[in-house]
Amino acid sequence: MRKKNEKLKIYEFLYNRLPFSDDETKEYQALCRSEALEEEFEQYLQDISMTNIDVYWHSEVFVDGEREFVHVLLITDYCYYIFILHDLEGGHYVNPFNILCTDSHEAVMDLNRSDKLYQMFRAQLIDEGEFQRPIIIKYVMMNDRFTMKTRKSDLFLSKENLPYYLKAIEHSAVIKNKNTPMPG
Repeated sequence: MRKKNEKLKIYEFLYNRLPFSDDETKEYQALCRSEALEEEFEQYLQDISMTNIDVYWHSEVFVDGEREFVHVLLITDYCYYIFILHDLEGGHYVNPFNILCTDSHEAVMDLNRSDKLYQMFRAQLIDEGEFQRPIIIKYVMMNDRFTMKTRKSDLFLSKENLPYYLKAIEHSAVIKNKNTPMPG
């Protein structure tokens, strides 16, 4: 179902054949981590019927001149689901400025960027006619050791909640498509 990222394939081919700069090494390591996260996420997708769901993997997009990496885009007849996978661990909280921080108060992720990402996708994913499908962005924390210490954010999904969320997507895709018989 999923194909390996083309850039990662090139890096893997060149690894140990050419010297990498520090930036290239960091990018290669980041792509390897993303590949592992996508492989794990794909295992969850195998537990649901993908009959009425289209899947697009690893897209690199630019928002305000900075790179954002969207790992998975699920499309149903009535909704777009954007999943950004992370392997963060430890205690975190969202500060009053909507920044995800570690317990030691280090900024990890600017959650305000999710609105910019949403706006960018909204501008590109124009549906025909008057209906615009909703776009839902979720940061999926693929590490069991990730915890939220303060107020929860609906932007996050844990590995624990992921199967239920994907099952709900599967169920809504079946319900919304009138040509598909209900499972029985």
